[in-house]
Amino acid sequence: MAQRLSARLLIAALAFPFLPAFADDSDAISSQEIDILVVLGSRTPVTPGELPGAAQLLSAQDLRDAESPFLTDLLRTLPTTAMSRSGGPGSLTQMRIRGSESDHVQVRIDGFKVNDPAIGSAYDFAHVRGPTVEAVELLPGPSGALWGSDAVAGALHLRTPRLDGLELRAGAGSRRTREVTLGAGATGDRGHVTAIADHYDTRGENVSADGGEPDGYTVTTLNLNGGVDLTPQLRLTGTVRGFDASVEFDPTPAPDFVPADGDRESDIRRVVSGMHLHWTPSEDWQHRLTLEALGSRHKDFADGVATDARLGRRYRGSIQSAYAYEAVLPGSQQLVVALEAERERFIQRGVASAFGDPNQRQSLRHHSGLLEWRAHPHESLHVTAALRQDWNSDFSDATTWRSGLRSALPAALGDAWITFATAVKNPAFTERFGFTPDSFLGNPGLEPERSRGLEIGWVRGFMDDRAELELLWHRARLHKEIDGFVFDFETGLFTARNRDRNSRREGVEARLTLRPDAATTITARYAWLDASEPHGNGGQVRELRRPRHSGAVSLTRAVADDRLRLRTDVIVSGKRDDLSFATFPATRVALDDYILINAAASWQASAQVELFLRADNLADEDYEDVFGFNTPGRQFHIGFRLRP
Repeated sequence: MAQRLSARLLIAALAFPFLPAFADDSDAISSQEIDILVVLGSRTPVTPGELPGAAQLLSAQDLRDAESPFLTDLLRTLPTTAMSRSGGPGSLTQMRIRGSESDHVQVRIDGFKVNDPAIGSAYDFAHVRGPTVEAVELLPGPSGALWGSDAVAGALHLRTPRLDGLELRAGAGSRRTREVTLGAGATGDRGHVTAIADHYDTRGENVSADGGEPDGYTVTTLNLNGGVDLTPQLRLTGTVRGFDASVEFDPTPAPDFVPADGDRESDIRRVVSGMHLHWTPSEDWQHRLTLEALGSRHKDFADGVATDARLGRRYRGSIQSAYAYEAVLPGSQQLVVALEAERERFIQRGVASAFGDPNQRQSLRHHSGLLEWRAHPHESLHVTAALRQDWNSDFSDATTWRSGLRSALPAALGDAWITFATAVKNPAFTERFGFTPDSFLGNPGLEPERSRGLEIGWVRGFMDDRAELELLWHRARLHKEIDGFVFDFETGLFTARNRDRNSRREGVEARLTLRPDAATTITARYAWLDASEPHGNGGQVRELRRPRHSGAVSLTRAVADDRLRLRTDVIVSGKRDDLSFATFPATRVALDDYILINAAASWQASAQVELFLRADNLADEDYEDVFGFNTPGRQFHIGFRLRP
C-alpha cells in the first residue's frame, strides 16, 4: 500500500510546474513573520492584534521543543479542546472544541480542507505525525461565514514544513516503536520546494482491558509543498499530502460491548492535493484561485478477511478578490468577495444480508458566495463583518454571518473584543445513508445543524510585556443537533434524527503567559465548560466526553547558549461522562479525571547533529478517554536529527 501511495504522490508531484524553478524567495513571507499571522480569522491573513477572537497558536518552535510523535500530544495542552482516543496509537482520535461534537471543526492543511466524507465529514487526528507539521492555528467559535459547513465550533489550520537543505530525523522507543523522517528542500530567488517522507510503526498497546494481545500500528506519510513566482505579480503555491496507515484493533462483542482480544484491522489511505494561484496586480488588489481534491479509503478486515470499505471524494474550487481602500469611513478598509463550488462523493462496499444491502454510491454539490468587510477606522479599533450564502443540492440552503469588534481600552488596560456568529453543519453521508448490518440505518431526511455563538474576551500585557493574561467567556446554542443513537422500533436498528430542542454550551477560558527571562516561557491555561444536550425527560443532560474542568501548564527553557532545550507539559482533564452499552438503553458511566506529564529534551551536539529524548505519561497514569478502551502508559523515545 505504501508503494502505491508513493506512486500516486510522485505522479501528482510531476504535475506541479514549480518544481524546477527555485532560486531565492525574497518576496515570500519569512517563517518568523508567518508565525505571527492568523489565517483563519479572516479570508486574508491578519495579525493577532487585529482579530476579534482568541486564536490558539502552536509555533514551529513549540512543535520542535515538544518532539511529539503525534500532533494530538500537543493539542491536549489547549483546554479549549477535549481529545478522545479509542486506545493506543492509530486508534480513532476525536477533538471536541468548547463542548461541540467531533465533526464540528473544519480542519485545513496549507489552506486545503481535509475533513473526510467517508467518516461523517469529521477528521481523525490519529495519523497526524508531529514531524510532518510546522505550525498549528486553532480558531474556536462558529466560523461558518468564512469557511462553510463543518466550522460550527471552530476551524483548525496546519502548516506543513518548509526546509532548506537535507534533514534526517530518526528515533526508537517503548513498545518496539521506530520512526524516521527524511526531508529535503531548496529555496531560491523565484521559489521554494520541500519534500518529506515519514514512517512510524509500533507494536502498540493492548486496547482490551482483558487479554494480552497488542494492537500494532504503522503509518507512512508523504508531503510535498512548494511555490514559484511565475511573474512579479503572479505566484503559484501548492501541496500534495498523503498517508497510508494500518491499524490493528479489537472487536466489541455483546453483551458488554467493550474491547475483547481479536483479529481486526483497518487500512486507511487519504491523499489531498491543491494549488493556490495568487495574482497581485497592485498593492490594493489581491486575487486568488484555489483548486483542490481529496480522496480517502477505509477498508476493514476481520480475521484476515475484508468485510467492508468506505470511500470519500471531494473536489473544490474557489475564486477570491480582496480590495483595500480608504473611502466613506476614516482609516483603511478591505472588502473580500469569494465564490466557491464543491462536489462530494461517498461509496460504501460490503456484504448484503437479510438486514439490507450496504453497497451504495452517493453524491452532493454545494455552491457558496461570501462577502467580508474589515475596517480599521482608528489605530486602536478593528471591525469585521462577513456574510455567506450556501446553496445545497440535497437539503435546504443556508445563510450564515459573523461580526466582531476589537479595541484597545483606555489607560493601557489591554485589548477587548466581542464576536457574534452563526454556522451550519450539513448532514454527513454516513448519517444520511450509512448502513451497518445489525446496527445502524441512515436517515436521508436529516436537516442541517445550525449554531449561533457569542464570545467576549480581554487580553493585557504586564511587567513590560514579560507577562500576558487573557480571559474570555463564550456561549453557543446548537439547533437541530443530529442524534446518531436513536433506536428505530420499526427496523430494530439505530438511526439518526434531528433533535427538537437546543443543545447548550457555555464556558470560561483563561491563559497566563510568563517570560521571566529570554530563555524561559511558562504558559498556563484553564477552561471551565458547561455543555449539555436535551434529555428525553424534557430537561438537559451533560454532553459525553467533555470535562467540566481542564487545564495545562507548559514550561520551555533554553540553556547552554540555546544548545539544550527543555519542555514539560502537565495536562489535567476533569471527570467526564460516557456510555456503557451493556444495558438497553445505554447507561451513563463516569470517567475519572487524570493528569498527564510529558517531557522532552534536545541537545545540539554539533552544527549537524541534534539528540532528543521524550517521555510520555511520565507518571504512568491509568486513564480512559473512551469507556472500556485502554490507553498507553509510560513511554520513552530517543532519537537524533541530522542536518548535513
